[in-house]
Amino acid sequence: MSELITPPYAPPVAGPYSPGLLIGDWIYLSGQGGFDPDTGELVSDNIADQTAQAFRNIEALLRAAGASLDDIVSCLVHLSDLAQFAEFNASYAKQFPSAVQPVRTTVGSNLAAGMRVEVTVIARRPAGAPGAVTPASR
Repeated sequence: MSELITPPYAPPVAGPYSPGLLIGDWIYLSGQGGFDPDTGELVSDNIADQTAQAFRNIEALLRAAGASLDDIVSCLVHLSDLAQFAEFNASYAKQFPSAVQPVRTTVGSNLAAGMRVEVTVIARRPAGAPGAVTPASR
C-alpha cells in the first residue's frame, strides 16, 4: 500500500502527480527543482543555488517520511545545460560528504520553468521510522 508524502513545508506540486510516495520502507520522490516553498519561485538563476535548494526540498519530503539525505540510495539528475556540470557537481557533493554516496545518473534535459536542475531520488527509511506526513495527518 502506498502512503502519500505531502508535508506542508514542501513546494506545491505543479501538476497531476504525487510529490512523494512511501511504499513499505521505500521512498520515491518526484523530481525537485530549486523552488523556494514559501514563494514558489526559483531561488536564483545559478545552478549551484538551485541544486542546494532542490536538496532542501528533498530533505523536507524525506523528513516527512521518517528519513534523511543519508537514506538516499539513488539520484536521477536532469541538467538543462551539461556545460554547467562542474558547478552542479560541486554543490551536489556538499549534500553527500560521506564516503558512501548514492548511485547517480545525470542527463541533459529541456527543463520547464527556468529550472537548471531537477533531482529525483529513491531512499530507504530506517527501521522503525514513523509513517508519512499526509493531508489527513497534518
